[in-house]
Amino acid sequence: MMGCIQSRRREDLHFDTRGSGTPPPVLPSHNSPNRRISSPNRGQSQGYGLRQFTYMELAIATEHFSNNVLLGEGGFGQVYKGFIDGKLYAVKKLKNQPDEQTQATMEEEIRVISRVRHRNLVELIGYCIQGNNRLLVLEFLSNKSLKYHLHGKEVLEWSNRMKIAIGSAKGLKYLHEDCNPRIIHRDIKADNIVLDENFEPKVTDFGLSLFFPENVTHISKSIHGTEVYVDPIYSGRVSYESDVYSFGVVLLELITGRKTMIGDTTIVNWAKTRIKPAVEGDYMALVDIKLSEYNKEEINRMIFCAAACLYKPLKSRPKMGQIIQILEAILPLKDIWDEKDDKYLNGN
Repeated sequence: MMGCIQSRRREDLHFDTRGSGTPPPVLPSHNSPNRRISSPNRGQSQGYGLRQFTYMELAIATEHFSNNVLLGEGGFGQVYKGFIDGKLYAVKKLKNQPDEQTQATMEEEIRVISRVRHRNLVELIGYCIQGNNRLLVLEFLSNKSLKYHLHGKEVLEWSNRMKIAIGSAKGLKYLHEDCNPRIIHRDIKADNIVLDENFEPKVTDFGLSLFFPENVTHISKSIHGTEVYVDPIYSGRVSYESDVYSFGVVLLELITGRKTMIGDTTIVNWAKTRIKPAVEGDYMALVDIKLSEYNKEEINRMIFCAAACLYKPLKSRPKMGQIIQILEAILPLKDIWDEKDDKYLNGN
């Protein structure tokens, strides 16, 4: 599930309870009905609403982490489908790190993640810390990932593409601007946007990099094709602007229906020569040819957002809140990209 807290500075670690919604459900345990995260400081029960699982419980739930129930593998580890008390969950088995955290440290970081609540973010249900094993139990969405639907046999219709863009942008805006502490995702990609049966999106894997060394800059960079999501203007530390760049790549995928690598070039470089005519109204060379119909005004707004995310200088990139307002036609297009910005499309 979840990317990176901007920093672990104590001044950032305040918790905003406004709009947090109802607490997450507490699942009944076979062995201990109401086990919750224990406070590392006081050694007593704390009501964070998360269930603490044993390793054996999760091993049984996932057929002992069988490839038959493997949902996927990424920079953080493997994700398995698991049946717990008759209900499906996603069980993420985190990769072991050489500088292992203490249980108290990891529980503190789980406490941070447990406070995140948004309809477009995957919910954390529980966890396991046992020996060298670190596992998270997450809400399971049955309709797979955006990547699956963009590059599968069925064509993802435009209305669903627009819904996915707006919904995932709202989830990221919450992480960047509204939750406390604010969170940098650090691994935004089509694989990390999962869908329900109505194609409502939820961003996953936010917060997971808390459990990894701080010098890991972009978790999926070593996985083929995902390096395209990495901000080329990376300055030595992750930033909200880097997340915006990655989201721009996702927008290009939604617009074009193409994979992140097109032959030996990236989708970002491939689109650069096509973006200028597109923002001037000629976007036939850019739009997914598999789309039988689409809303021209909506696709125009998404093209402008993609251009601003990908081709503007780092400090001039839009914030997620601004992207949402453009996608929803609240702000005029010139607020995110105007004629003077065309200069960013020249050269390399």
